[in-house]
Amino acid sequence: MLFGVLVFLISCFAWQLTESQLVYKLTKMECQVNQTRVSNVSCHVKAINWNMAVVNMDCFMIMPLQNPVIRAQVFMKDYSNQYKPFLVDVSIKMCEVIEKRNFIPYGVIIWKLFKRFTNVNHSCPFSGQLTARNGYLDTSLLPPFPLGFYQVSLIVVDFNSTNKDYVGTMKFYLQVMDQIKSKKIPRA
Repeated sequence: MLFGVLVFLISCFAWQLTESQLVYKLTKMECQVNQTRVSNVSCHVKAINWNMAVVNMDCFMIMPLQNPVIRAQVFMKDYSNQYKPFLVDVSIKMCEVIEKRNFIPYGVIIWKLFKRFTNVNHSCPFSGQLTARNGYLDTSLLPPFPLGFYQVSLIVVDFNSTNKDYVGTMKFYLQVMDQIKSKKIPRA
């Protein structure tokens, strides 16, 4: 099983080097939150061009996030238009990733994206207004995925010493595709 996964990932990487540039284009976003923890939520995707769309999000934390744990899941759309689990289902203790006590690759990717596009760029706890502006998936951070449609689900839970409390879910829908190149001749 491990050998098969390794061969699959190596073939995806080799295929990407021989083919044109892959693009991870965001198509839609959904936000669901616990109303007792989060208020004033807005999230939407704005198309920039054929190859790129950006995410803008806002929310206000009523109660601070003391010890957030993010469960990252990736689903791939199959031939029957159903999203099926695809390779990634991992729980990440974000405070440990931020404090560099944990180097789980998916946690590091999420932290790099948070630092670049949000105001969540400091250590725990997180409170107040949280914003994300002009966020997109950088191809240099992600492994090459096969062409198709995907759903990336980030479920945020706050772990206290005694209990866990659901905070919210962010679902990103994206398309992995070859880069569309303009056929227009640029003006000189």
